[in-house]
Amino acid sequence: MKKLRNTISRLNELSDNILTELDKETPSLEVIREEMNQREEYLQVLNTVQKNQHEMKLSNDEISILRPLFDAFISMNTEIQSRISALLSNQMEKLAVATKQRKVQESYGTIKTPNISYF
Repeated sequence: MKKLRNTISRLNELSDNILTELDKETPSLEVIREEMNQREEYLQVLNTVQKNQHEMKLSNDEISILRPLFDAFISMNTEIQSRISALLSNQMEKLAVATKQRKVQESYGTIKTPNISYF
C-alpha cells in the first residue's frame, strides 16, 4: 500500500511539474520530455505494483486514501493533454504564418511585381 501511495504521489508531482512548465510563456520542451519520461517510469512501477498486489484486497481506509490521489492524477493528466493540444495548435498557427511570410519574402526577391495573394 505504501509503495502504491508513494508511486501515485510521485506521478502527481511530475504531472504538476509538467503543468507548471506548460504555464510558462515559453515552455521548455526538453523539461516536459524529461518529466514525461520520468512519469513513464513511474507508470511502469505502478503497473508492476498492481500486478504484484492483484489478489490483495484494499481496505476502505486504504481506498479512501488512494482515491483522491488517483482522481488528482486523472485530472492532471486530462489537463496536460488539453494544454499540450492547445500548445501544438498554437505552434501550428505560428508555423503557417511563418511559411506565408517566407513565401511573400521570396516573391518580393524574385519578381518585380510581388504576389500578395498569400495574405
